[in-house]
Amino acid sequence: MNDPDVQAQVQVLSAALRAAQLDSVNEPESKPTAGLNEVSISDPSSASDNQITLSASSSQNELFVARILQSTDPGEPRNGTRDHLEADQRRDPTLLEENKSKLQDIIPQPLLDQYVSMTDPARAQTVDTDIAKHCAYSLPGVALTLGRQNWHCLKDTYETLASDVQWKVRRTLAFSIHELAVILGDQLTAADLVPIFNGFLKDLDEVRIGVLKHLYDFLKLLHEDKRRDYLYQLQEFVVTDNSRNWRFRYELAEQLILILELYSPSDVYDYLMHIALKLCADQVSEVRWISFKLVVAILQKFYSNSESALGLHFINELIIRFRHCSKWVGRQAFAFICQAVVSKECVPVDQFVEHLLPSLLSLASDPVPNVRVLLAKALRQMLLAKAYFRNAGNPHLEVIEETILALQSDRDQDVSFFAALEPKRRNIIDTAVLEKQN
Repeated sequence: MNDPDVQAQVQVLSAALRAAQLDSVNEPESKPTAGLNEVSISDPSSASDNQITLSASSSQNELFVARILQSTDPGEPRNGTRDHLEADQRRDPTLLEENKSKLQDIIPQPLLDQYVSMTDPARAQTVDTDIAKHCAYSLPGVALTLGRQNWHCLKDTYETLASDVQWKVRRTLAFSIHELAVILGDQLTAADLVPIFNGFLKDLDEVRIGVLKHLYDFLKLLHEDKRRDYLYQLQEFVVTDNSRNWRFRYELAEQLILILELYSPSDVYDYLMHIALKLCADQVSEVRWISFKLVVAILQKFYSNSESALGLHFINELIIRFRHCSKWVGRQAFAFICQAVVSKECVPVDQFVEHLLPSLLSLASDPVPNVRVLLAKALRQMLLAKAYFRNAGNPHLEVIEETILALQSDRDQDVSFFAALEPKRRNIIDTAVLEKQN
C-alpha cells in the first residue's frame, strides 16, 4: 500500500464512495428532502450521529477498496482473491460455498466475474443489446482457457445465454456448441450440453441451422446409445418454418451423407432412408441433386456392409417411387441415380444389370425429352465408359447399343446429340451444368 499510484486510486475511490454515501443519507428514498432538513435542524444530535456513521463507513470503504486493489495487484498470487472472499464471507457459509463453486486459478477472478456479469439479461436491456451476443461468441474461448476442470464457473452463464430472449444470442451458441463439446469431453457434454442441444433443435430455423451445420461433428462425440436417441428427431429437420428455406434441407442432405457412418445399416434403413427419399422429391432442384448423392451413399453403406437384402429393398423402393413416377422430374431423377450408381460403383455389377438396368433402358420411350437426354448421357458417357459394359462377351451390350441407336435417331436434337457424343469428349462439356439446366 506504499505505492503512490495505489494510494491515489484508494483516495479517488474512497471519495467516490463517500459522495455516494452522502447522497444516500441526504436523499433517502422513503422520505422527502424537506422532511430530512427539518430533522437535521431540529435535532443536532441526529446530524452528529450521521457524521459518525459516515466516518465509519468511509473507513470501511477505504479498507474495501484497498482489498480490491490488492487482490488485483499483479505482484500478488492469483489465489489472493480466493483468500479475501473466504475471509469476508466466513460469517455466511452458504454464500461461501456458492462462491467457491465459481472460483478458479487460471485467470484473475475479477476478470471472470466481470465477464459473467455481462451476461445478465437486465444489463443487456439497459447497457447494450448486443453485449450478450458478444459474450456468447467468446464463450468457447473462455471455456478453452479455463479448461474443462473449471466448467462449473461457466455452466450457469452458458445456460443463461442459451435461454436468452434474443434469437441471435441462441444462434451464436448453436453454431459453436460442437466446439464446446470437444473442449468439455463426452461426460460433461452428455450432462450439460445435450439438454441445451435438444432445446436448439426445437428453436427457430435461424437457431436450428447452427445446430444442423455441425450436426455430424456433435453427434460423433456422443456415446452410441445417446446418439441413437436422435434418429427419430432427424426427421424433424425436413419440416421448416418457411418452406421456401430450401438451403435448410440442402444442409440436411449434406449432413446425412456424413452421419451415415455413425449408424448401423439397419438404423439407416429404418430412419435415414425415408428422409433421403423425401428429399429426392423436393421442389428445389439443388436439394434434389444433393439428395441423389445421399441415395448413392446409402446404397454404398448397405453393400459395403454385406447387407445386400437391405440394398435390394432400397433399389425396389427407388424403382417404385421414381421410375414409375407420374412426374417427369421423378423419372429424370431415376436416370441420374442410376448414372451416379455406375460412376461410384456402389452396387455390384450383377445387381445393377439385374435390378436397375432394365428399368433404366425403358426410359428410352419416355414422352419427355429431358428424361431421354439424361438417359442418353447415362448410357453413352457412363455405362460405355466402364470396361465391363464394353466387353464384347457382355450379354447386356447388345441391348444397350440398340437403345443408344434409337436415341441417336430421336426427334429431339439434344437427345440425338448426347446419344452420339463420344465418351472421350465428356470432359469438354460440363454435363453437371446441363443436368441442372434440364
